[in-house]
Amino acid sequence: MTDVQQEVQEAIDRLVASGAERGLQVAVYRHGEQVVDAVAGIADPATGRPVTSDTPFFSYSIGKGVAATVVHVLAERGVLDYDTRIVELWPEFGANGKERATVRHALSQSAGVPGLPPGLTVEDLCD
Repeated sequence: MTDVQQEVQEAIDRLVASGAERGLQVAVYRHGEQVVDAVAGIADPATGRPVTSDTPFFSYSIGKGVAATVVHVLAERGVLDYDTRIVELWPEFGANGKERATVRHALSQSAGVPGLPPGLTVEDLCD
């Protein structure tokens, strides 16, 4: 086990032991080669099934960085402007009073789109 693999494994083991996390996995690639493959905890509390390297996880916001980069490249190329209204690109977005929101608002997370409601479960997200 490499030092970095061991450090990551110990860190996620501590998170699970503390109760901060129920189960998680970390994979790190450097130059296309996997250098960390660490798992800890349980994937399914009902059955006690452990997390493995193949356990699927719901991921939040992982596309934001890529999406923002694409928008910046498009703006640099003159395809769109930061003050372009989102409805000009995606007409349905304008529902429920969002018709004035711009690309700039979306990038700064000030477009007025609410967060997820309290109490939302994994089952709700998958429905």
